[in-house]
Amino acid sequence: MNALNSLRSSEAGSVNNSPNLRNILVADWKLILIGAVVSFFFASILMSGAPEGLIPNLSAPFVYGGDALFHAWMAQRVDEGWLFENARSGYPFGSNFLDFPGADGAAHLIIKCLALFGGWVAAVNLFFLLGFPSCFVATYVTARAFGLDRSFAFVMGALYAFSAFHFMRISHLFYTWYFVAPLFFYLALSIYETGEPPRKTGFSSRFRRGLGVAVSVVVLASFGVYYALFGLIVLALAGVLSFIRLGSFYGARKAVVLCAVVVIGVLINVMPTMVGNYTRGSNPEVAQRSPIESEVYGLKMMQLLMPRTDHRSSHFQSVAKTYNLIAPLQNENVTASLGIIGAVGFMLVLLYLALSPFNSGYDDRLRLLASITFVLFMFGTIGGVGSLFAWGVSPSIRGWNRVSVFIACGALLFLFVALQGVLERRAGKVAKLSAVIAVVLLIIGIYDQTVPACRSCSASQKLSFEADRTFVRAIEGALPSGAAVYQLPYIGFPEVPVLHKLQNYQMMAGVLNSTSLHWSFGGMKGRPGDLFYRYLAKEPMSRQLEVIRRLGFTGIYLDRRGYADNGESVIKELSRLLHVGPLLESTSKQQVFFKLGDSEPVDLSGLSAAQIMTQAGYYADARGKRYEGSLVTGIDFRRPDLPSFIYSVGGLSSAESWGTWSDGPKAEFNFLQPLPQVFTLIVKGSAFASNAHHPTRIVIGGREYSVQFSASVSEVRLPVDLRGSTATSITFIPPSPVSPKKVSGSGDRRKLGIAFVSMRIEE
Repeated sequence: MNALNSLRSSEAGSVNNSPNLRNILVADWKLILIGAVVSFFFASILMSGAPEGLIPNLSAPFVYGGDALFHAWMAQRVDEGWLFENARSGYPFGSNFLDFPGADGAAHLIIKCLALFGGWVAAVNLFFLLGFPSCFVATYVTARAFGLDRSFAFVMGALYAFSAFHFMRISHLFYTWYFVAPLFFYLALSIYETGEPPRKTGFSSRFRRGLGVAVSVVVLASFGVYYALFGLIVLALAGVLSFIRLGSFYGARKAVVLCAVVVIGVLINVMPTMVGNYTRGSNPEVAQRSPIESEVYGLKMMQLLMPRTDHRSSHFQSVAKTYNLIAPLQNENVTASLGIIGAVGFMLVLLYLALSPFNSGYDDRLRLLASITFVLFMFGTIGGVGSLFAWGVSPSIRGWNRVSVFIACGALLFLFVALQGVLERRAGKVAKLSAVIAVVLLIIGIYDQTVPACRSCSASQKLSFEADRTFVRAIEGALPSGAAVYQLPYIGFPEVPVLHKLQNYQMMAGVLNSTSLHWSFGGMKGRPGDLFYRYLAKEPMSRQLEVIRRLGFTGIYLDRRGYADNGESVIKELSRLLHVGPLLESTSKQQVFFKLGDSEPVDLSGLSAAQIMTQAGYYADARGKRYEGSLVTGIDFRRPDLPSFIYSVGGLSSAESWGTWSDGPKAEFNFLQPLPQVFTLIVKGSAFASNAHHPTRIVIGGREYSVQFSASVSEVRLPVDLRGSTATSITFIPPSPVSPKKVSGSGDRRKLGIAFVSMRIEE
């Protein structure tokens, strides 16, 4: 925070001359420390009950199910190394996380440090609990910077830290660290107050100050891409408002610089994903969003005003549940409740905006807060600016309802600034009166926004966790260290529908509750390991056993919930093939474990996906499992799958009844074995549009050839002599790939070049 202070240097043109963060921290450190400590332990009590909550729970996760398992797995990954690679998941191919973009580097780093207190369980619980003091401190210092007295700042910090959003978002762990929102509001105030350039100082002083600001803003941008985007909106709007208010570009320039640093921070976080997509190719099966999802996951004003569905008051609880039952488009956006105090602040914002044209004497801080809060609402609401963003810029941002926590910050700041202004004008003893009002608001707000600890809920979560841990550790005790376990049924990762009664992330129980075993689940959907298991799962069980034995698997973990018949038939089949029933069964009777007594571990470290599949005697990719074939019989492109001699293909569109198109600048065929030294390449196909008027380049090993494809389907024969060189690939480079959309105006955006019907090799 200290580095942000430079943004609040005492510039000419500052309307409120508010204290900077360093001064606030120094002057109020005792009160801040008390608030932070009380926030931490009060949150722990609300989660675990009293007196148990006085000692934070580090033995079992607060939530063990749904998306919470996903976050637990990420915590375990960073504890064991880092997020991007994990050898124990998706075995033996490994689990690469680069296809799933995120800007949560700071959160991962904090979790890695917290894992020192007891692994991933301690890390996720402590991370959640520490979210409360972090929000309190950030909100308190921001409120003081906006000119609030200590009592109002303290109460606002507590109310914001203990918002309903904080508890209702526990399964999405990273969203509970929304302390960045008030700090973005702080930066907005510094921009808004900038009317003249800062006083000239020495170069080294300016450099240190600028570097400190840049690092601080990069850190803020590392707590999630959504919060970074919402922060961008806040900063950009503050720059516009600064120019309108003062007629000076200095505030707008500061906003541009800060926005650029936020973008840089996000780019630093997503750079590994960008590099991964460049080197390995993009993955069309992961994180693909539709613009319409911005409507589905948008925000509704009623949800801001509604109480939480588990409210202390049975009447309020009934109102919320009734609305959520009958209203359309109910999903994660039900977590947007502002609470009574926040809802009053939000409605005052709307009233202020309605009346502001008739009164020019309002506090400039209120203008800033009202404008930001309203614009954030317009971005988040269904059919709002967020939808325009999804359709015009990128559909990757779909959960616009998450802006509710920024709206809550603006609404609370507006309410307390307005209330303090009224007291200063109307009351004589402001300090005493504000303290009394603050206490009343604190009691009302905490009662409204929180609920007592649900001991039965905690007991249920702990029971599920301990049942999984007991079962998995029994498996670990039955196998040698580092052994591999094959998991059934196959279910992809991430974001796949429920398979009968089995939810996607429930298969993470194995890797989460073991320390040395390797597990087949967890390979990224659409990548080689995932595709291998996807098609292997369709094979007869006898074939699956043959393949996994070759890969050194020594056990099978089966979850009954993934089968329509509760797994009865597959358990009987396995028992028949193995001549023995399950070795272990979980206490819930939902999971069983078979030990493969005649299977030995195999060292597959350092092997590529193709080499692993060769070891397995089974090959599959996005076009399905390989069928038996030879170079002489060649490739029939009318089939969706590929022959066994092909390792991989690239730059091809999906198969159609007549064949397939090349899609992009080149079409590449990689072979498992080196090609013959002398052969004739025979290709049946045609060229699209202008590609029929120029030769197509063909690269084979270190040799380059050219052939002419006509506009109609015909057979092209190319003599190839590779004497002295080795080739395992054939690459076709069309002269000018072009989309049908450009040629004829159709909706087809593929870059077509060559139409392949068949390809074979004659020695």
